[in-house]
Amino acid sequence: MTNVVLPNRRRRFLPFALLVLSMFGLHPGRAGGQAARPPASSPAIVIQIKCKPGAAEPWLAEFQKEILPSIQEAISQGDGITRFSYLEAVLPAQPFDFVLIFEVKTLGALDTKRPFPHYAALYRRVGAVRGGQILSEMGGWEQEVRVTIVHSHSSGL
Repeated sequence: MTNVVLPNRRRRFLPFALLVLSMFGLHPGRAGGQAARPPASSPAIVIQIKCKPGAAEPWLAEFQKEILPSIQEAISQGDGITRFSYLEAVLPAQPFDFVLIFEVKTLGALDTKRPFPHYAALYRRVGAVRGGQILSEMGGWEQEVRVTIVHSHSSGL
């Protein structure tokens, strides 16, 4: 094995070069003087649902069985919903049992009177009569529903 001795200039340059390369590795979006991109945003519809006492479990079971597949179908067909997530309350004292978050392409679809895309997908899947029964039954379990329109920001992390 042979020891390689670098000239004095190269010995000083090597740690500096490694430092600069590691800085660019940690901040790839800012390399080369580029400005940081603002976070991407999309309109979203947030629905908070508070169920009647004892109705949260049947509501969730019916939601997962009937409504969730319809939402997934609407997303796959590009019917206006781009992403969906839902949250369940952890503590009983929270002001909601479930939060549904629909990210949509545009809020323009709210300008015309028509069913939400996942309701239309539900009606296609199970038929209009059964779809109406499901929604009516689930609506009977709900005590309070709040709808809020927001912008969802993605930081890209």
